[in-house]
Amino acid sequence: MQRFKNILVYAGTDDPETAIARAFEIAKENKAVVTLMDVIKPLPSAIGIMTHEASPDKLEHLLIEDRGQRLVDLANQFCRESLSVEILVRCGSPAQEITKRVLAGGHDLVIKTADGCTTTGRLFGSIARTLLRICPCPLWILKPKVHAAFNQVLAAIDLDADDETHLKLNNDILELAYAVARRDQAKLHLVSVWDMWMEQSLRRRAGDAEVDAALAKREAKVRNRLDRLLQPPFEGGDEIEVHLQRGQAATNILGVADEIEADLVVMGTVCRTGVAGFLIGNTAENLLSAMKCSVLALKPEGFQSPIEINEDDETAESCMLPMT
Repeated sequence: MQRFKNILVYAGTDDPETAIARAFEIAKENKAVVTLMDVIKPLPSAIGIMTHEASPDKLEHLLIEDRGQRLVDLANQFCRESLSVEILVRCGSPAQEITKRVLAGGHDLVIKTADGCTTTGRLFGSIARTLLRICPCPLWILKPKVHAAFNQVLAAIDLDADDETHLKLNNDILELAYAVARRDQAKLHLVSVWDMWMEQSLRRRAGDAEVDAALAKREAKVRNRLDRLLQPPFEGGDEIEVHLQRGQAATNILGVADEIEADLVVMGTVCRTGVAGFLIGNTAENLLSAMKCSVLALKPEGFQSPIEINEDDETAESCMLPMT
C-alpha cells in the first residue's frame, strides 16, 4: 500500500465515513496527502426567479461553503494524526469533476463509498460506473457500513491474454491485492478463467482430437504464465489460494467470489488501450452488475482518460486544512 501518496476521497455519498476512515489509515502509514472532495450540482437557472434574497451565484457560493465546512468536520472527526488534508468542493458532474481533479492534482488513488444497493440490486451507482470508465488512477469502491479489515481478498487476473499490457496489469493487480491482504491480515485468493473461443464450431470443422490437443496446449500456456507470475514475494506456502478455471469469465469469477465470501475484489476494468474514451471490458461490466462486495479497480498502463482539463478547472473554490 506504500505506492499511494496522494489520495482523493469523494465524500458526496450517504456514508462517506467508510471511505474517509480507510483513506486516513493509508495516509498515516504512507505519510500521504489526503483530499476530501464533494461536488454539488449546478443550481437551476430558474432559482433566480424564485428568490430575491440572493443571486444564484451567491447561493452557489453559500452551498459550497456549507459543504466545505461539512468536510472539515469529517476530517476532524477521523484524523488524529499530523497529516496534510485538503478540502475541495466543486460544482458540476461528480464523475467528471473527480477525474479532472485526478488529472490536475496527480492523485494516485480515488476512494469512495458505493452509492448503496439500488432497487435493481446493484451496489454500484452511476458515479462509480462512470469513474470505472474514465478515471485514470486506481479506484477503490467500498461497500457501505464496512469499517473493519478485509477477511477474504480476491485478485481477478487474465492469464489468457497475450499482450504485454494485460500481462503487466496482471502483475499490478496481484501486487496490490497482496499488499491489501497483508495489511489487513486477510486470506488472498487468485482467480483466472480461460477458454477456447468458438470451441464447438472448431470441433465440427477440425475434429475432437485436434481441438483437444489445442486445449491442452492452451492450458499449459496459461499454467506456465501462472508459474511465472507467482514468483517472490508471491510464491509458495498457503499465502495465495489459486482458482484456475475454464469457462465464462464473469460467471466463474463471481462463483469464486461467492464461494469464498470475498469482501474485496481487485480487478482490471478495460479491454483495450491506445485511444481516449475507453469502453469498459465486457467481463468487468458483467462482474460489476452483480458484485456484492468492495472493488479495487485498476487501469492498464497507457490508459488515456477521455476527460480533459483547462485553466478554468483550477479556479474552483478550495481550502487547505492543516491537521495537527
